Amino acid sequence: MENESQHSSTTPRDFTFQLLKQITNDFSEDNRIGVGGYGVVYKGTLDNGEVIAVKKLYYKHPGLDSDKQFQNECTNLMRVRHQNIVRLVGYCHEIRHKCVEHNGKYVFAMVEDRALCFEYLEGGSLDKHLSAYFCLSL
Repeated sequence: MENESQHSSTTPRDFTFQLLKQITNDFSEDNRIGVGGYGVVYKGTLDNGEVIAVKKLYYKHPGLDSDKQFQNECTNLMRVRHQNIVRLVGYCHEIRHKCVEHNGKYVFAMVEDRALCFEYLEGGSLDKHLSAYFCLSL
């Protein structure tokens, strides 16, 4: 697999959220390639022509330690090197403040943007292939 040998030794990059917005055309519907329980996946193309899958994670849910979950997932994905597991090429974890209206007053709210970036595999996700396979074999 050319893509695997070309990038297998690289350390995942720390992408800015602004760059991820740019390469996914502001997370446009045209670039959306999947939706899951933790976020939406978009196709993005880096300046060097490399196509990646950007999983923009949903905002945190109260009561969940999503910072720890994000850190664990990032750390585990950085360690894994296997031909059957999609490679992590980068991540984004940024905190910004946004002025919003709340109860008639303007306040600054903390907004946390998190994303995981993976190598892009042509042909869709494994679950689609498996469900198509099982439907055909019935």
